[in-house]
Amino acid sequence: MQNGILLLILYLLFLQPLRAQKYLLIERAGTPKTERIAMYEELTFKLRDDKTGWNTRQILDMDPNGQMIELGDTWVEIKDIEWIKMKRQRVIANVLGGALQVGGISMFLGDLWFTAIGEPEYSEGGMQFGLLNFAVGTGIRLVFAPITHKFDKRKRLRVVDLTF
Repeated sequence: MQNGILLLILYLLFLQPLRAQKYLLIERAGTPKTERIAMYEELTFKLRDDKTGWNTRQILDMDPNGQMIELGDTWVEIKDIEWIKMKRQRVIANVLGGALQVGGISMFLGDLWFTAIGEPEYSEGGMQFGLLNFAVGTGIRLVFAPITHKFDKRKRLRVVDLTF
């Protein structure tokens, strides 16, 4: 009797309609690797022929037949998106830039300490070199860490619906 009830419950659970998973895919020509952006994630993008700059909106719905996504309260065609900025960043640029920033600040503070206690022989050029390290580290993180995709002949966006 218990097995019959469990089988009936299991059968009723499988009768429930399953929601399809919709993804925004970033594909690059020549590589099988794709990047996926799921629904309800925030998307930072720039539209073609739009001078307002970067927009950040949440993906509320996707239409794989029309290749459109609902960003905020408007539907946008995939072909109108020219740039996408990813949330994740390059690891090597962040680690290298962060190390230069921390090293520069420690040099600056060490030089400041030895100057304050009256031992300038230990602090020759540390402030300038520390500030230079901090500036170079900040520049590396600002320029090389963000991941952006420009869609042209090599890269494209697609909306796919994965149903079972």
